[in-house]
Amino acid sequence: MSRFTQILSDADSRLTVPEPARSRILLEIAADMEDLRREYLARNVSEEEAVAAVVDHFDLSDEALRELVRVHDTPVKRSLDSLSGQVRGPWSRLLLIVFAFFVILVSGTLLLQGDLYRDSSRLIWVLLPLIAAGVVMAGTRGVRLIRAGDLWNPGLRSGLGRLLGLSVVILLVTGAGLWVELYLSALRIRGAPGEALIHLVGWLHMASATLVVSLSGALVLGFLWFFLEARVRQQESKAITGLFGEVS
Repeated sequence: MSRFTQILSDADSRLTVPEPARSRILLEIAADMEDLRREYLARNVSEEEAVAAVVDHFDLSDEALRELVRVHDTPVKRSLDSLSGQVRGPWSRLLLIVFAFFVILVSGTLLLQGDLYRDSSRLIWVLLPLIAAGVVMAGTRGVRLIRAGDLWNPGLRSGLGRLLGLSVVILLVTGAGLWVELYLSALRIRGAPGEALIHLVGWLHMASATLVVSLSGALVLGFLWFFLEARVRQQESKAITGLFGEVS
């Protein structure tokens, strides 16, 4: 990748986006250039001719860079980058790891209690598959990161945002479901005003149990996203350092 360091340095000087979007753009350009170079080599083109052809092929004009910025620096991605970058320094990370471990331990203990599911709304049979899907998704991404080691590739970040999005979906589904349950309780109260307290307390008890499941699942998925995102950013940082640190 260092074959194109001069070109990438020129592109870097013209990019106006902050990190980590800047590194992602440069790494994507470098990966695409390297893939095209290999394609030329596979056609029995010499190394020098392949590099020259790649340089001629790539359009790194200001307009092209602006298009890349538009793709990689959306408001949503900027917000996620800001969120994942809040914790910096070894002590902050250590405290977050301890807190995450505590939350996951407590959540796991609560989710193993059978009474919790008996008292919850039937909505949990929608929430539990969503939580399980998120855990499987996180596990799959984690395995890919472990297998990649310190080697970066554009696919490592793919799908990470879905994990955080899934935790938001869980909260939204919970809120909508509990609102429907409250509405149904209000209808029952209208039909039997004398039992209003019974129905209201019953809804509160059911809502509390359901919220334990929902919030526990959303928190676990949120922490998994954070740690996977932090790992990808670490790999991107190493990759961008190697990209400009190697000698052509």
